Amino acid sequence: MKLRADYHSHTTYSDGKGTMEDNVRVAIEKGLKTFAITDHGFGHGFFGIKRRKLGKMRAEMEALKKKYPQIRLLLGVEANIRGSSGTLDMTHKEFELFDIVLAGYHFGSLPGSLEDLTTHLFNFLYKFFGIFQETARRKNTRGILLALERYKISILTHPGDKGPVDLRAIARAAKRHGVAMEINERHRHLTVEELRALSDMKLNYIASSDAHRPDKIAEIPGVLKRIQEAGVPVEQVANLEEDDA
Repeated sequence: MKLRADYHSHTTYSDGKGTMEDNVRVAIEKGLKTFAITDHGFGHGFFGIKRRKLGKMRAEMEALKKKYPQIRLLLGVEANIRGSSGTLDMTHKEFELFDIVLAGYHFGSLPGSLEDLTTHLFNFLYKFFGIFQETARRKNTRGILLALERYKISILTHPGDKGPVDLRAIARAAKRHGVAMEINERHRHLTVEELRALSDMKLNYIASSDAHRPDKIAEIPGVLKRIQEAGVPVEQVANLEEDDA
């Protein structure tokens, strides 16, 4: 299997180590046909991109498109699902500023309400003390389901990685709304066990590097291994193709 598009990468505009052009050059070197830069959304308390820099980011991306016409480039964002409220850290109007919108729950996202704050709390208690698992699962699942219902998200990033979820409920909603489920190289989810558990649902997946350094772009050995072990058909992973070599 060969990766033909990488839709999840970060630059120095958030917590990545390379510039936009650094990332684009590596994407070309590795033979990608499509490449997206998707820095963390505005509401990430530590690494979120700044709204005042969006104009500069767009201008830089348009210049790169002209300089490197051999690859399809997308300016995107990895928006934050704030918590069980199901709100994102961006407005519906701001969707128009990006070519693609990914979304996922992150510990560093700033809560938009008390409801979101309690989601963080229960995830923290579960992660570090192993308690309130079902409460965390219920809150995480509710937030993701509401976000999928409300927003035009293209890819749901690393579902279940930051807290327990009802994965089948999320998968059903993602399929209904045409949202791809991510198999993430940098994080362990979706796992082999989870992919096997979802095998009867014939879902759409995206394989992602989630690269935070240029050299990690298009590098997904762990993802490919998981896909093969779980028996996921290559046609269900939208950005993979059979390698003729």
